[in-house]
Amino acid sequence: MKTILSYCLIFLWFCNYAQEPCAYHLTPTSTALEDPNTTVSSEMMEVKIKNDYQIQFIKVDKKNYLKIIVRDNLGFGKTGSLLLQPIKKQIYIKSTKLHIIDKSSGYFIIDLNNSYYLNSIKDYGLTKIIFNENVEFSIPKNDSEKIKKLAECYFDIVKDNIWPTVRKL
Repeated sequence: MKTILSYCLIFLWFCNYAQEPCAYHLTPTSTALEDPNTTVSSEMMEVKIKNDYQIQFIKVDKKNYLKIIVRDNLGFGKTGSLLLQPIKKQIYIKSTKLHIIDKSSGYFIIDLNNSYYLNSIKDYGLTKIIFNENVEFSIPKNDSEKIKKLAECYFDIVKDNIWPTVRKL
């Protein structure tokens, strides 16, 4: 009996040891969302990828957002469709604006609440960003993995408030 208990304890220790702690943490900050000139108090996780682009997961109270800061002019100030391509799925936003930060950068803001967007990014990462169906930015595999890990960490924190609570009658 002691032998079985010892094996079980060793197995549990290895399982616990094998789980990697999250490398990303929410940090308090102020950030612009829909209006680039107005900032709100929030918490954020971010990672930098190719061409100094940034992927940010932002939490404002119970609202969750994905902010993608781009450095190339994909159409600053324009509104159009946005296609995010994880490895196996697509996230299509019919109409979004590429907000202007300055003359060399802008950002997309995507609401994550009540959608499976975060789940898709967490499971598959991101490989491409396509704006207005003709301007494309490819994301290297190692950056896609960074985004995937960031999304996993963020999901572990906000998973209870992504979907509204359902009242049982």
